[in-house]
Amino acid sequence: MSGEIALQIIGVFFGIFALIVAIVLYFTRGMAKDRNISEIKKKQIDVIDKHFNDMVRVECPYCHTLYPIDKSSCPTCGADTKKIQFPKMPD
Repeated sequence: MSGEIALQIIGVFFGIFALIVAIVLYFTRGMAKDRNISEIKKKQIDVIDKHFNDMVRVECPYCHTLYPIDKSSCPTCGADTKKIQFPKMPD
């Protein structure tokens, strides 16, 4: 009789332990999934920024030369004033 009680107590503790492990694994999986989603969104924003910077050109107001936005002055005349030209979107 005392052996049966001991087995029941061990079974209850094993059940509680298994439940705690399952809960911890569930929440750990959810946090990892959220972190992966945020990393994917950050990479998408980086790609969009790169393509946007490749598309946008600056027009010099003096010589009307188009040059990339990452340059601080016009490569032709050296003017510091910038006028941003956005590309025309296709219809």
